Amino acid sequence: MFLLNYFSRHKNNINRLLHLIGIPLVIFGLYSLLCGRWALGLASFIAGYICQWAGHVYFEKNEVGEWALIKKIIRR
Repeated sequence: MFLLNYFSRHKNNINRLLHLIGIPLVIFGLYSLLCGRWALGLASFIAGYICQWAGHVYFEKNEVGEWALIKKIIRR
């Protein structure tokens, strides 16, 4: 079910490319934060998240997964 939902929300090739860039940036950002490199970690995390957000908003025309999940939890 998760994969079907994921693929249905990531059909656009530019969105996929932005995720290919954004996800490693977010992971690197988290790693950098854990290592105490606050500026680099925060900048990487934010840049990676912006890449993914832009892919959803401008190319897929749908919500970022975290926001959709938060809204779903609130509605319960």
